[in-house]
Amino acid sequence: MGKDASFSRFDNFGIVGNLVYESDTFQSQVYLIVKNADWSVRTPDFSINCNPGLSKSEVWIVQGDDTLYYSWQAAVASHAYNRRQPHAFDMAVNSKRFDYEWGFQGWLGFSYQEDKTEFRLWAPTARRVELIIYSSTGEKSSVLKVLKMKRGENRRPDDHTKNTHGVWERTVEGDLNYHAYRYRVYYRRRIFRDTRDPYSIAVTADGKRSVVIADADLIPEGFEVKHRQEASWRLSNPNQAVIAEMHIRDFSKSETSGVRHENRGKFLGAFETGTKNLYGDQTSFDYLKNLGINYVQLQPVFDHHQTFNEDGSYAYNWGYDPENYNVPEASFASNPHAPTTRILELKQLIQAYHDAGIGVIMDVVYNHTYSSTDSAFQLAVPDYYYRMNHDGSLQNGSGCGNETASEKEMFRKYMIDSILYWIQAYNIDGFRFDLMGLHDVDTMNAIRQAVDAIDPNILLYGEGWDMGIGLMPEDKAKKDNAYQMPRIGFFNDDVRNAIKGAEVYGDFKRGFVSGEATENKIAKGMLGSDELSSYLAPNQVLNYVEAHDNYNLNDLLMELHPEDDKTTHIKRVELANSLGILMQGMAFIELGQEFLRTKLFPTGPDGELTHADKERAMNSYNAPDEVNQIDWNNVTLYKSTVNFVKELIRLKTQEEAFSYQTYEDIRKHVYVESAEYGSGLVIVSISSYDKIFKLIFNVSEKNTKIDMTQDEKYDIILTNIKRFHKLSGQLENLTATVFELKNNPRKLGLFLLFNSNSFSLNGGIIQ
Repeated sequence: MGKDASFSRFDNFGIVGNLVYESDTFQSQVYLIVKNADWSVRTPDFSINCNPGLSKSEVWIVQGDDTLYYSWQAAVASHAYNRRQPHAFDMAVNSKRFDYEWGFQGWLGFSYQEDKTEFRLWAPTARRVELIIYSSTGEKSSVLKVLKMKRGENRRPDDHTKNTHGVWERTVEGDLNYHAYRYRVYYRRRIFRDTRDPYSIAVTADGKRSVVIADADLIPEGFEVKHRQEASWRLSNPNQAVIAEMHIRDFSKSETSGVRHENRGKFLGAFETGTKNLYGDQTSFDYLKNLGINYVQLQPVFDHHQTFNEDGSYAYNWGYDPENYNVPEASFASNPHAPTTRILELKQLIQAYHDAGIGVIMDVVYNHTYSSTDSAFQLAVPDYYYRMNHDGSLQNGSGCGNETASEKEMFRKYMIDSILYWIQAYNIDGFRFDLMGLHDVDTMNAIRQAVDAIDPNILLYGEGWDMGIGLMPEDKAKKDNAYQMPRIGFFNDDVRNAIKGAEVYGDFKRGFVSGEATENKIAKGMLGSDELSSYLAPNQVLNYVEAHDNYNLNDLLMELHPEDDKTTHIKRVELANSLGILMQGMAFIELGQEFLRTKLFPTGPDGELTHADKERAMNSYNAPDEVNQIDWNNVTLYKSTVNFVKELIRLKTQEEAFSYQTYEDIRKHVYVESAEYGSGLVIVSISSYDKIFKLIFNVSEKNTKIDMTQDEKYDIILTNIKRFHKLSGQLENLTATVFELKNNPRKLGLFLLFNSNSFSLNGGIIQ
């Protein structure tokens, strides 16, 4: 249904109209015509794209220009605009020129001393900026003072360390510890917005105001920042890494965690000790310490957008909606209203893991922000920090409504500064970059270089998917360009899909453990996957079969094999885990895949799974606790599988054969003996100094018979075979077995056998 609205006032752009259109459902597009009363003059039909979650969309129309603009800067740069400002949109479409003129390489944010605090904001397009100081850290605290800031006077485009004319500064005398502040940025004479500091390190409970806090108040007892040799838990060989992904809330929210009620779902719950499940087995932090992993990857722990249920309770969200990048998330703190609590408790968590010999990796999401209208970036320098189209609309390669522009100098600087802050202030041991393919190669290499100056053992890896159109293909930090980014890792979805299969947007595909003929990719994965992409070294390869996205391993295999009995299902899970962990490169698991974690929570009237339940399990980013929380009772129910995975982790982390550092070493020591298409058989040998292993994976529907007559030459050190008799040589289907050969002090050999036919193993040693 159409609706009329009139232009009712003027501003410095032109005439202004306000159209209110009420609808019970979200309208992704609204159509608009501007006309006179008798329709003798009219514009073309304009289609306004509306973003979910925004109650208001603002557009600009220029007479004589058929483009609908979503940005004031873009509109006034139009050739048809009678007061055209040709460079008004340069920050978006001519950013190299803009960066050359305005870029700055110096500290930003605040610098606190007891007798004074200095503030700096980069806002080159602002007409003027004011500093608002509040009386306390309360969300509603009153304004204490409003102070004019001064624009820097140095115009040095040839030296950005001195190029201060885009920086606004103010030094405030007196002690501002525990005072909130914001900036008031004037875009035009009477047009302004208040913004928090993009470089906030502490904020009020709602995240809308920045807070000044002395460094001394942010260090909990016993917390130490260590790097290089002092950081003994960091691996010099990344290929020994076994990384377990976990979410702070999911980790301890269930009563089965044994965590004290007040700590469940909190930072404190993630390192509470002495916890047990209902059967008396260890859970949570104690469980992790005994699992054998050497890193945890924390899903977003930075401050992210909060939504609330109708009853006012906090609505679950994974946290991939960034608000304040350098501030911990309030909902994980025991007291979200005290700005220091979340900081101190996260640092306590990190220290506890370091004391246990476990590194902490952050999941960082620099590729987009929750909002593009009231983010600190957009409020400080409109249209600069995002990739924009020429009409002022936002590019959306992230699928989240916007994407940031890492190729621009000041967002590249922000990413580097942010990463270094987390390392230097929190002692973070690595970073997982969400949708890394949206970032540019040069920025990722600059981050690697900056991190190396502190500690080259800090891990960097990410999702190297090919996304967006804002960069040339060769400039994207995607997996295909791995050869341009040494020592930056990529999630290896090639072997993930080859091993377990895949679920993408509800489309299911089978993998090797389901009988699919992917022997070739499995074999290439065992050789470090350099034939699957452009990797320079195995430390760029992150092998995995499960992460937080899509169906997890357990649920996918249940969907693919509804006819499997419990024993058969468990054997498939164990096979998949074996391959994912023992391939050359780094290993990654989602916590719980070793005890059949499920996100299938039935809500049908008779307790059955509905279609909606299955869809929710495929993407549970905002699903309730019943779906996402870890059921720690499964540690007991699937103890044999847990123990099997523990032994896999031991082999990966302690045996040289599974963690070669170069492809040259792999070619010397790893040999694929069989990977015939459709055979169900992959045999790989690996040699090193003083041992020989034979690893046999059998995925055939028939039992595999092997010749065990030379049994004096080897011992079985790992198997998921329930019954095995050396004399008969019968291996059950869907099983994994590791043999260690005796009497060979010179080298180690590993046979990985995936067999759908009979196979004779005569105990031979690879020479």
